Amino acid sequence: DRYRGIKNLRELVFMNEDDMRERGISEFDPVNIVSTAKDGSHRYLDGYLAIPYDMPRGCAAGYMPEMNVLIALCDYSTQSDQPLMKQVRVHITPAT
Repeated sequence: DRYRGIKNLRELVFMNEDDMRERGISEFDPVNIVSTAKDGSHRYLDGYLAIPYDMPRGCAAGYMPEMNVLIALCDYSTQSDQPLMKQVRVHITPAT
């Protein structure tokens, strides 16, 4: 990613630095990411690396298609009938 200075790494999540500190997560620490679909099912990504990035608190970002697994087919836009790709709520914790 030439815009963010990341090379040869796609299994990562960009996070607000204060959010990372609050959760006890340091740069490049592995984390687990969980989303909950509208139907109540949970979807998981484990062992992604946390990268501090200048973004608002409570926000996180990652690469597609690597993060597609977090998006359930039942979660789609009513305007476009396309799967949601933005505004997906996730819970991020340090990997154990």
